[in-house]
Amino acid sequence: MIEVNKNIVRKVFILCWLAYAGAYLCRVNISIAIPNLIQDLGWDKASIGLMGSLFFWTYAFGQLINGYIGDRIDFRIFVFTSLFLSSVINLTLGFLINKFLFTILWGINGYLLSMLWGPIIRVLGFWFPKEKYTQVGVGISTSMFLGYILYWGPLGRFIKATNWKLAFFIPGGLVLLFSLYWLIGLPDGKSDIEREDDRNSRLSIRELLSPSIIFIAITCLVQGVMKESIGLWTPTIIKEVFKESIPIFTLLIPLISLLGLFSSGWLNQRNRGKDELSVVILYSLNLLVCIVLTVFLDLTPLLTIILLGVSSALLYGANTLLLANIPLRFSRYNGASTVAGFLDFSSYIGSASASIITGLVSTKFGWNMIMLLWGLLSLVGILSTYLSQRRR
Repeated sequence: MIEVNKNIVRKVFILCWLAYAGAYLCRVNISIAIPNLIQDLGWDKASIGLMGSLFFWTYAFGQLINGYIGDRIDFRIFVFTSLFLSSVINLTLGFLINKFLFTILWGINGYLLSMLWGPIIRVLGFWFPKEKYTQVGVGISTSMFLGYILYWGPLGRFIKATNWKLAFFIPGGLVLLFSLYWLIGLPDGKSDIEREDDRNSRLSIRELLSPSIIFIAITCLVQGVMKESIGLWTPTIIKEVFKESIPIFTLLIPLISLLGLFSSGWLNQRNRGKDELSVVILYSLNLLVCIVLTVFLDLTPLLTIILLGVSSALLYGANTLLLANIPLRFSRYNGASTVAGFLDFSSYIGSASASIITGLVSTKFGWNMIMLLWGLLSLVGILSTYLSQRRR
């Protein structure tokens, strides 16, 4: 590509990165507001749980629907609509005290934010050549950590010290302004690396969601169960196994997970972009970690946290390859958004099941059995990924 195109491509990536980071600003903020919703407005935990569950399911099924739509309409307008309306909802939530309206709007927010991932993958696949897919996949995946870092860091402390409604006003205002810039700032036209002969061919839904992708969806599902379980239950595991609480967990796990993203990129480049092979390696390493956790779970708190962090890192690395790199392959067939939405839907269905599965199994059989279960799920992921490669 000529020099000017390199600058344009860089701008495209930055805009896509900021767009998805904005999505996390407009969804992670609820964690800052929850204590005040309970204390100031008198909401009960069951209502909070219902609100969170509604967001989760509208987001998951929204991925399935909007992934398909995202391949068939103007992605510039589609992403703008998602960001603009989500920002308006967040600004509105800052004024609401009615529990019913708040819950309904938060569920709608989940659907709106599901309009982003598939079209963004489509945009990136449009502008970047195949040899850059690993770097692009890892790079765009780091955007999801911005919300956590901000809300767990200085911004979160500032909001707690002033007014909890700023948790909605600040991201709502920022994302509103960015949505307008996205609309006018996203470069238009065809990139130099686009191959017209390939992109003019469009695969049908049946061709896109082939047996190979169905097997990858199974891998995504078990990955969702494990990744969500680690994030949700680790504080409880530490408290119940060692009878103590370790606050450093909130920083240690995300930092190790972020390292896992970059490590998966390095691994996939060493494997010359063979995504399935890299996923099998990551799942195999996670299987070993789970076996060690099953045997030595109650040895020391620090060792347990480090091992859970390593497991989280491996799963986040696999998450990047599964939900970004593999869908990017379908850019040439105008199917990247559809595949990305379907695989993300599968991952979130797994995440939605994680709380129930982990709660039931741990209550009846203990946390060692959970570690063994994660090992078995890793094995399922290895087999389904292998079968996908065989059917590809």
